[in-house]
Amino acid sequence: MDKILTQFAVMLISFFAVWFLLSRIDYLQEGDVQKFAKESEKKLSELILKSIKATNDEVEDKRIKAALDSIKSRLCEGMDLDCDKIKLHIIRSSDINAFALPDNNMVIYTGLLDYAGNAEEVAGVMAHEIGHMQKNHVMKKLVKEIGMEMLFTIAGGDAGNDIARETAKVLSSSAFDRKQEREADKFAVECLAKTNIDPQPLSNLFFRLSRKDEVPEEMAWISTHPDSKERAAEIIKLRKEYTFTPRDILHTPWKDVQRYLSKKQEDSDDKSDKDAEVIDEEEIEVSADTTAAE
Repeated sequence: MDKILTQFAVMLISFFAVWFLLSRIDYLQEGDVQKFAKESEKKLSELILKSIKATNDEVEDKRIKAALDSIKSRLCEGMDLDCDKIKLHIIRSSDINAFALPDNNMVIYTGLLDYAGNAEEVAGVMAHEIGHMQKNHVMKKLVKEIGMEMLFTIAGGDAGNDIARETAKVLSSSAFDRKQEREADKFAVECLAKTNIDPQPLSNLFFRLSRKDEVPEEMAWISTHPDSKERAAEIIKLRKEYTFTPRDILHTPWKDVQRYLSKKQEDSDDKSDKDAEVIDEEEIEVSADTTAAE
């Protein structure tokens, strides 16, 4: 009997010891995230962006950038955010993806712009990624997946390009946890509604993602956003909590933006089709409600 009681006591002590240590790890991670954000986030983001741009071109076209800057401005207006702190990077890639980086950088692949059914779907994705930024999910994810020691090594310039590329891969192709995704979804719906953009298209996008048999192979966003069907339904519920009057984001139909983007791709590859429809650059107009960045 004494032996059983002793074993029970040891198990109980061990349980509380493990619980205490785990609680301390969570606390230290939060503190480390804050410390790292102040010291090295900008440098880390620069290295990750460099690794991405080493294999993919960045879209520098002013009119494509103006269209997305217009959407960003509307979203920032709704949540009273400093728009200048959120930096957009449009990357030429067939992958249907967008993701947040440290230091409030957002990468948007042209594959997502091609796949989106309208500007409101793009706005929903951007609002979701801004939610990850505002909740500090990006650094928390890197601390969990990469570790503080390795992050300091990368930011200090002591790590090779391969490690920087792997870090970029973590952010672009692995999921946040369920709680973080729910928080980003909730932020997105609030952000969209407050700036008079209907959250319904974001729900529509998630529902399309849930139909995996209809999703292209390049759909990277689905791997980072699991349970899309359930989340589509939750967005509809959240939408009912807000009153808003939908306003167009762009004067130009989204299809025209996509055709113009496709035309620029053809030009850059020197494979323009003589019979392709020529789109006047002046046709892409941003909303009069916002001031797009030049």
